[in-house]
Amino acid sequence: MHNDENEEHWTDHAICRGADPDLFFPIGYSAPVLQAQEDAAKAICANCPVVADCLAWALRVGEPDGIWGGTTPEERRYLRRTAEAPARRRLPVIVVRGDASENEHASAA
Repeated sequence: MHNDENEEHWTDHAICRGADPDLFFPIGYSAPVLQAQEDAAKAICANCPVVADCLAWALRVGEPDGIWGGTTPEERRYLRRTAEAPARRRLPVIVVRGDASENEHASAA
């Protein structure tokens, strides 16, 4: 929340402020009509100067609905999942005798 009435917030610069809110909250995301609605909302987001702030906010609060920062709920879930996933490391190669030829043993070591 704002502490100062004159303080600006990223939402003050969002170009969706005057748009129909229903455009950004489709009932579903699969039917062709709803896909067109999603595309229209994302087109507005694509030209917004605060799209990164909007997406960051939606990810931070876990916004479950609507188009935020040019993303659908499914896209945001994917972003959160990949951001929270631990870094992947290559596992060491383990060779059991008799499983590989001598050349493969040497290259695995």
